[in-house]
Amino acid sequence: MKEWLFLIGAIVLETFATTMLKYSEQFTKILPTIAMAVGYLLSFYCLSHALRTLPIGIAYAIWSALGIVLITLIGIFVFK
Repeated sequence: MKEWLFLIGAIVLETFATTMLKYSEQFTKILPTIAMAVGYLLSFYCLSHALRTLPIGIAYAIWSALGIVLITLIGIFVFK
């Protein structure tokens, strides 16, 4: 069960980091750039823990699919 929590954490952090990437404006704004880097690092850290027990194909498919859905919703509702 813990591996699924790590996977959910990885998805949320990756979505956060991708959102910060948009706000960083090509790395010209320092705080969103730092937040993006930290978000991606923590996302991969959580994903690595999830991969201890979950098959890589299943974990990556869920991670990428839910990340796409979440970032699309953020794009629609936040960035119009």
